[in-house]
Amino acid sequence: SKPDTSQKELIQRSTFLVISCLTVGAGVLWGMMYVALREWTAALMPFIYSTSMGLILFMCICHGRTSGKGVFTYDTFAGCQLTLILLLPFAVHVALGGVAKSGGVMLWSFLCPMGAAFFRGAKESICWFYLYLGISGLLLVKEFWDVDNDIGTSYSSSSETIQKLYFLMNIIGVKCVIFAAVFLFARELEKEYSKSEEVLLNILPSPIIKRIKRGEFPIVDHVADVTILFADLVGFTKASTEFHPNFLIGLFLRDIFLEFDDLVAKHKLEKIKTIGDAYMVVGGLGHGEQTSSSEQCNDTKQTSHATDTMLLATDMFQALEKVNKKYNLQFVLRIGVHTGPVVAGVLGLKRFTYDVWGDAVNTASRMESNGVPGLIHLSSDMHEAIGEDMAHIFDFSCCGKICIKGKGEMTTYLAQPR
Repeated sequence: SKPDTSQKELIQRSTFLVISCLTVGAGVLWGMMYVALREWTAALMPFIYSTSMGLILFMCICHGRTSGKGVFTYDTFAGCQLTLILLLPFAVHVALGGVAKSGGVMLWSFLCPMGAAFFRGAKESICWFYLYLGISGLLLVKEFWDVDNDIGTSYSSSSETIQKLYFLMNIIGVKCVIFAAVFLFARELEKEYSKSEEVLLNILPSPIIKRIKRGEFPIVDHVADVTILFADLVGFTKASTEFHPNFLIGLFLRDIFLEFDDLVAKHKLEKIKTIGDAYMVVGGLGHGEQTSSSEQCNDTKQTSHATDTMLLATDMFQALEKVNKKYNLQFVLRIGVHTGPVVAGVLGLKRFTYDVWGDAVNTASRMESNGVPGLIHLSSDMHEAIGEDMAHIFDFSCCGKICIKGKGEMTTYLAQPR
């Protein structure tokens, strides 16, 4: 399967393949049974099914292409399986001469819509169920028509026909109820799975979720170059004593964080967390995915996430201005940015989150706390990373060497959006 295939789909596919192997074996046994009973035409159908599905399954496995592009895909295999399991029992039903003589072999066709509901999705299963009902209805109508023509309209024959009709009505009725229950269950299961996946995606990055589901835990990734941004609302702590929490946090802070979340997604960066009224973003995280090892590619990647982070900072100033105007407030944003190596991952067993650690994180935090409201405070490494690429967007000024707590003297820069 493709690397981006969900865990749910992998389970569905593997289970479907196991059941398909079992039905291939069952087809061989049924064919041998019909041969022993000298029902040559009926015996041909299970052998056709087992041979066809065996060959398709063998080709899919040998080519390693049960998903993706090509002829022997998982979708092709599933389509062939459902089609054959739907049609061949009906063919045996016709070959043996009806419901009574075939022993109700057409009941096997009901596996098609049931299997589709569990392994292909609730919507697709409806189509297969309608096909099953349509073919069943046609064959049963034909059978009763032939019976009436053969035995006439005597009371005893009519009574026998009615009994058969009741029998088939009960079987089809039960099947409809069973399928309705399975369909509703599968549909609700899909909805709940989608909801839970959406919640997980809002908590952890998608690649990290897949790694955890594969059993990779704890997750500790060493990332050579990332850009870290801290943003803080100046004066928010004081304002929290002046405004009602429902207004300041429930409305204003909610709206500003929603704006920031949209901007982070727009620039394809990674929101790490909020700490009170502070907002932390990291760019350049690979989440353990394979990347190019060439120095040129690494330099290009670093410049890209550094540039995207600076553009995000500019948009954050504009977003704050818009929300301030909405609520008639005058908050100012102070932003600090640094670039460097970090360790990223997930630790702990309960209520864990995706986080980053390292000296680069501490430096970015110091850039923010020692910054100037309304401006972006950059480390010399960050200023060097973006180079002259953003001189047309920002006015840069060197702060010289300033004393940074825990770091000593550092040369830093201020960037003001034009």
